[in-house]
Amino acid sequence: MIAFDSSGRNLVLADDGEFLVHDGPSEGPRWRRDCKSPLVAVGATTDSVVSVDEDGQAVWHDPQKDVQWATAEAGDLARAAAISPSGHVLVATSDGVVELTPSGPGRRHAWPDATVAAWGVGGQLLVADERGKVGVFGPAGLVHEVQVDDPVVAAAWNSRGFWVVATAGKLLRLENGTVHHLTNCPSGLSVRAVACSLAGDAIAMVLGPALVIVLSWPGRDSIGQLRYMDRVVTGVQFGPAPWLAVGLDGGDGNKFDLGNGDLHRTDTHPGREHRRWMVQVSVRPPEPAAAPAHPQAAAQARPAAAPASASIGTILLVLVITLAVIGAIAWLFG
Repeated sequence: MIAFDSSGRNLVLADDGEFLVHDGPSEGPRWRRDCKSPLVAVGATTDSVVSVDEDGQAVWHDPQKDVQWATAEAGDLARAAAISPSGHVLVATSDGVVELTPSGPGRRHAWPDATVAAWGVGGQLLVADERGKVGVFGPAGLVHEVQVDDPVVAAAWNSRGFWVVATAGKLLRLENGTVHHLTNCPSGLSVRAVACSLAGDAIAMVLGPALVIVLSWPGRDSIGQLRYMDRVVTGVQFGPAPWLAVGLDGGDGNKFDLGNGDLHRTDTHPGREHRRWMVQVSVRPPEPAAAPAHPQAAAQARPAAAPASASIGTILLVLVITLAVIGAIAWLFG
C-alpha cells in the first residue's frame, strides 16, 4: 500500500506492520515505526501521515519525525480502510463503516460485511459489501444504494463528479445513483486497486499482481503502463501532476512521471534490506486538444455524450502498436 499527498510533500509505504515515511520530492527515508499489528491502510496529508491497523486503530503522526499526535479506535477489526485528503479515516468492519478523526469516532453506518470503503467530497463516502451492494452516504445519511453484478474489490472518487467502482473483471462509473459501464479487463487479469488523478483526467488500476495501467478520462486511452517482472504491486495513488505513486511488496515504491516516463524509486531505510527490481515502462501522454475552428459556435454546442465503453484488452494492444514515446526496461537500484 502507498499514500502520496496532494502537494507531493509526504510519501508513505507499509510492509506488514512496519510504517515507512519518506520525503515526497526526494523519495529519501525520514523515519519508520513497527506498529503493533499489520497495517490495512496508510494515508498522507500536507501536514500529517496516518496509519490504520487491522485491529481498527488509526494513528496520526508527525510527518517529519516519529511522534504520534492522536489515536482513535473503530471498536472492531478493520476489513479495509480509507484516508481522506484531510486525514479523516473510514474503517470498514463486519457491521459497517465508522469514521475516525483525531478527536475520536464519528459517524457510523450499518452495512453488514463491508469490504470496501472510499472517501468522496463534501462529506460523502462509499461502502460496498462482498455481494456487490454499494451505498453512498452523505452527512445526512444514505444518498444512493445500488446493486452490481459482482463483488466490489475497490473504489475511488473522481473529481469530475463520479465514483469509479471496480469488480474483478471491469470498471464501472457510478454517477448520481446510476451505474454505467466504464471498461472491461483482459481475460486472466483481475482488478485489485484503482485511483483517480487530482484533476480527474486519469484513472489508474492495478491488474493482477504486477501490472499498472493508466487511462485518460474521458478518452480512455492508455497513457501509461508499468509491468513489474519480480515484484507485487500493493497499491497506487496520484500525487501532484504528473506523478503516480506505486506501492510494492516489501515496503518499496516508485514514482512514475506520466509526462515523460521517468521512474523514481524510494530510497531504503537504514537497517532494511535494499532490493532491486526490473520493470517495463511505457508512456504515451495524451495529445492536447485542438482549438475549435469557430470558438463561439463551439461554446454553444451541446456537451458531448459519455464515451462508448472500451476494453482494456483492446487498449493494451493499441498501446503496443502505437507507443511512440517510451518502451523500455528499467533496472532500478539505489
